[in-house]
Amino acid sequence: MTFYSQFAEYYEAAFPYRDEVATFLRRYVPDGSRRVLDAGCGTGHYCGRFAADGFEVVGIDLDPQMIDVARRKYPAPTFRCLNVLDVGTLAGPFDFVFCIGNVAPHLTQEEFARFAGEVANILRPGGVWIFQIVNWDYVLTHGTYAFRPRTLGCGGAVFLREYREVSESRVRFLTRLVEDDRTIFEGDVWLYPLRTDAYLRLHRERGFELLDHFADFQRTPYATTSDAGSVFVFRSRRTTDSTPMA
Repeated sequence: MTFYSQFAEYYEAAFPYRDEVATFLRRYVPDGSRRVLDAGCGTGHYCGRFAADGFEVVGIDLDPQMIDVARRKYPAPTFRCLNVLDVGTLAGPFDFVFCIGNVAPHLTQEEFARFAGEVANILRPGGVWIFQIVNWDYVLTHGTYAFRPRTLGCGGAVFLREYREVSESRVRFLTRLVEDDRTIFEGDVWLYPLRTDAYLRLHRERGFELLDHFADFQRTPYATTSDAGSVFVFRSRRTTDSTPMA
């Protein structure tokens, strides 16, 4: 069982639904939109919100336990256990696609380029694509980086996250859930960072234009010297007869 499967039941306590995130996302949904895709949906709370607002919503996640939890909690959206690299197999087009929670860096740099191309292919002309990651421009200037401990609910479990072996090619991501000095479970995975200029370049090459770039969902201006995060908002410049992107 993977760390993310073990973590599924704790996910919403660690990363609860936030109105500010939903408000940010809704701000960029194009007028007349009907279909929304959450790529890397976790337990699906933003899918649930979009569905409650009348959208046709698809949520995908690679982890079957996450999808099981999402289906139990939010019956209205369509949830599929699917790698984000396979979004091209979904019936499109979509009007709005988002990928939040630092999902993207689980892909190698080459895989992310492919993923962005697949998003371009399933997004309608003028559609919007949002993804959120940590601020790699900041993290890559440090050999290690520890997130603030996060206490989950009234049970007192503490979620710990740390980056080690930080390099331009990959970063070791260590996670632990601790309760009463006992480790409930822990994870150890590699992440694959890209700097802002690389993200911008590969999106230009795939027919996107940058609409906005913020540090967080409160629309704080992005800065390379801040550890707040990085939220990109792109719009498809493609036409209906454009060549599919790789």
